[in-house]
Amino acid sequence: MKFKVAVIGAGYFGQRHIKLLAQMPDVEIVGIADKDIVKAKEIAQQYNLKYCSDYKDLLKPAQIFFVVTPTITHFDIGIELINEGKAIFIEKPLTEKPVFAEKLLNEARKKNVIIQAGLIERYNPVIKTLVEHLKNPVFIEAERVSPFLGRATDTDVTYDLMIHDIDLIWMLLKNLGNFKLKDLKAFKQNMVTSKIDYANVWMEFVDTNCNVKAHLTASRISSVFNRRISIVQQNNVLYADLINKTLTEVDNTGKVTEILIKNKDSQPLYEEIRDFLNSVKQKKLSQYAPSPEEIIEVIEVIDKINGGK
Repeated sequence: MKFKVAVIGAGYFGQRHIKLLAQMPDVEIVGIADKDIVKAKEIAQQYNLKYCSDYKDLLKPAQIFFVVTPTITHFDIGIELINEGKAIFIEKPLTEKPVFAEKLLNEARKKNVIIQAGLIERYNPVIKTLVEHLKNPVFIEAERVSPFLGRATDTDVTYDLMIHDIDLIWMLLKNLGNFKLKDLKAFKQNMVTSKIDYANVWMEFVDTNCNVKAHLTASRISSVFNRRISIVQQNNVLYADLINKTLTEVDNTGKVTEILIKNKDSQPLYEEIRDFLNSVKQKKLSQYAPSPEEIIEVIEVIDKINGGK
């Protein structure tokens, strides 16, 4: 029996979802919806799919929805789909305010609906390997920067890019203990849009016996394209390149070791979609998917960085 899915949003990320879903033999895309009917038609014709301008036209044939629309629309679309009992994959950041995220997730829980936020880096094979080598971190540095591409300008770079690294740091630390956020300082600046285009954040996390400091940079006005995480531990430093899928260790003697990445050729978005579909089948989120509590924590941190605006 095939998963009957619909995709809402035919923009850049929506097209990536459609391309991968179309390759899956156990998936039937019943249609795509976009307010820009010309764009919807253009993409639909590439895959011989039905299309419409109103996603409500797809409520009857689809059991699963992928919401890949501007963030400001996520809450209203999500509530509608939850009330219809549909399983939902919503691209990050779910919503731009913790209160809306909490309400959305609470409604999903009440209606026993599977809802997952798209945080693709959890499925990066480098991260899955990094988890196995994480022991006693004391400092984490994350850099996620790119040149200005003219997309996702409706949201702050903290929600567009930095959200991934905040989520990863929380996930990595929670594998080691009951860490809490103790301190947060941020610098942010708009440059080419009315939203935050550059952000620099310092964070400190504490557990019973230790603390971990972190420095994060996110920019969509850079001259280069980087996705990197460095982790200083008591006896080594780990350097992860999430684009080139490499993980390097430098130990306390200066020895450099390239760590083998398991399933290096896997596509994170493909793995994320498959994991979500399996969660729908099992009626339970997987261990890799962010829990509702984790999503809310991440959005709360970003709200603090943004100044609660």
